[in-house]
Amino acid sequence: MKVLVANPPAYFRPNLIRHFIQAGSRWSFSLKIPKNKNIKDHYMPYPFFLAYTTALLKRDTDAEVRGFDADALDLDDVEFVEWVVKYRPDLVIIEVPTVSFPLTMNALKRIKDELPDVKIAVAGGHITALTEEVMREYPFIDFALLGEYELTAKRLVEVLIKGDINNLRDVNGIVFRRGDQLIHGRGRILIPNLDDLPYPDREDFDIYLYHDFEIAGKPTIQMLSSRGCPYSCIFCLERHVIYASPIYRMRDPVKVVEEIEHVKYKYNAKQVYFDDMNTTLNKKHIIGIAQELINRKLDIPWACMGDINIDQETLRLLAKSGCIGVKFGVESINPNALRTINKLFVSHHKVEKFNKSAKDLGMFTHATYTIGLPEDTREGILATLRFALKLGTDSAQFSIATPLPGTPFFNIARERGWLVTYDWTMYDGANYAVLSYPHLSNKEIEMLYHLAVNLWWIKKKGLVKGTVDYLLKYPTNPFKFIRRFGIRETAKLVGEFFVVK
Repeated sequence: MKVLVANPPAYFRPNLIRHFIQAGSRWSFSLKIPKNKNIKDHYMPYPFFLAYTTALLKRDTDAEVRGFDADALDLDDVEFVEWVVKYRPDLVIIEVPTVSFPLTMNALKRIKDELPDVKIAVAGGHITALTEEVMREYPFIDFALLGEYELTAKRLVEVLIKGDINNLRDVNGIVFRRGDQLIHGRGRILIPNLDDLPYPDREDFDIYLYHDFEIAGKPTIQMLSSRGCPYSCIFCLERHVIYASPIYRMRDPVKVVEEIEHVKYKYNAKQVYFDDMNTTLNKKHIIGIAQELINRKLDIPWACMGDINIDQETLRLLAKSGCIGVKFGVESINPNALRTINKLFVSHHKVEKFNKSAKDLGMFTHATYTIGLPEDTREGILATLRFALKLGTDSAQFSIATPLPGTPFFNIARERGWLVTYDWTMYDGANYAVLSYPHLSNKEIEMLYHLAVNLWWIKKKGLVKGTVDYLLKYPTNPFKFIRRFGIRETAKLVGEFFVVK
């Protein structure tokens, strides 16, 4: 049996300028990069679920297994379909986010038309949240793999190899077809011991294809030391849909460092980046990793996704062990907005203190902000932007608040009539706002987002030099902004930012 575990293409005809970020990303978005314009240095997250699934199937089943990342390889949908048809798998396992879901379905239908006997299994947050709706709309999908799907995929392959489809009901986390009926297998489960998984496949999913928080050099190997998060931020897809649980599962720190040692010597890794939901949540866990790194004298730089609750003593130990950078979420400095998303531990004073402490230890800092949260206001967002520019992090990420199906955010937005569209290709946190509040329209949210992105670019080089460099590099951007939002609204917004304090 031939199994293809695939990340679908990022470009779709006839428009080949929107590069969709697919598996591996926590939020749905696209970058406006034309095809064949060298995406190798742009953000490209490692597709952990696909890579773990590939490694698990290779280790524990008799199938012939191939991992394939059409997104990272810069293929379009036509090239992807041609490749799959030529490979002729018996089963395709594919992970698809919300923003590209309708477009990817077009490619899958062409695969099914060319290979009528191929079985197609779709995973990811979108089909997990909208399982029956999606499977009824796209009858060529044979299986839905819900949530954390590595063990589900393994059991499915085992059943298909034996040819006993009656056992599909016993597969945890699966939905399949029986005639016109959709049958749900046993309930979803979370992997109890993450160390039971093999290392994710880094051969078929070539380490040089992926780029995220590279500070010390390439290749930077992306890793996980934990899964889950006990916090309940209403927009979080992983917390509410993929894991659907507040449980925080940690790997053994010794085994984590063994993997670091493995990638250092096998792949000549220059850096490791932990892309956990929150690597630093459990103090004992992160101290265990840091101390093991010190004990082994591995001398490899590493960075992580953390939060502002790391105490000074722990932060010093992390720096001693080789930690050179940390990402952390701010989202907003408006207390009302933070309260509505259940992120009450954030305050501008705590953010400032943490950022200073990290930078005093020589760490690279990266903060994330979200534009257009419930109960945020135009004035509050402008205040957050001023704060972000003043804070002095080395980099920052701004995104448009996007309620993804299955999250409390989506349910609230739908119930209160805030959603302006159900066109999933618009659920793009780097380009479009799909929310319109009584006090803040989707157009205003998009204006504020683009203002933030452009001002941050200028700020990095200083106001005067940054402005000159910006106009030289992007001479048409100001005119695009004015054409999109109007000269009056543009002038008003810029005036509010620079004049109103």
